[in-house]
Amino acid sequence: MIVNQTEHVVDHFGAALMISSICQRCGYKHTDVSTLEKGEPIAIRTRIRSVADLSIRIVKSGTATISIPEFGATITPGPYSEGYISNVEGVLERIENALTFMLNSANGKRLKKGEKLLKQIRMAKEKNPHFTLEIKDPLGNSALVSPDPSRIRKRKLSKRELLAVRFGQFALTDEKAEQSSHLERERASR
Repeated sequence: MIVNQTEHVVDHFGAALMISSICQRCGYKHTDVSTLEKGEPIAIRTRIRSVADLSIRIVKSGTATISIPEFGATITPGPYSEGYISNVEGVLERIENALTFMLNSANGKRLKKGEKLLKQIRMAKEKNPHFTLEIKDPLGNSALVSPDPSRIRKRKLSKRELLAVRFGQFALTDEKAEQSSHLERERASR
């Protein structure tokens, strides 16, 4: 297994560590991104109103959930969720690719609904983007970076939101570990 770690400085975000692993034997790959600064559970949101907004940078950690309510699209972290640095257009392409894959086995109402959503996403990418993009990250390792920082709304996640957010697989240290352990016990006791 070859593991590479590269530090990047992302404008309006700070230092980030990009980690990539690849197995030379089987080809398995995994990437993640993490802030090198201590974060708190956050929700970050922006309204996409123009084609230029599609270039807003996204730093998504392996623990983050991305949602676009207008499309009914949510990207949740799984056990081996990857972090990445992209932009809004790149996230739309990921959603478009996943939807195209799912439509291969859809029929009836699901097929029609999926085709309608695919058309909306393509329209948003090409000429008429009007939607909200939100990231929720229980470890605070994600960001939206715009040339106009006033376009980005950031707030701390509530305890209730933290309980609802899926974490995926991650390593925790110090206070975050204690907080996560407490939240997982609360979730398990429900």
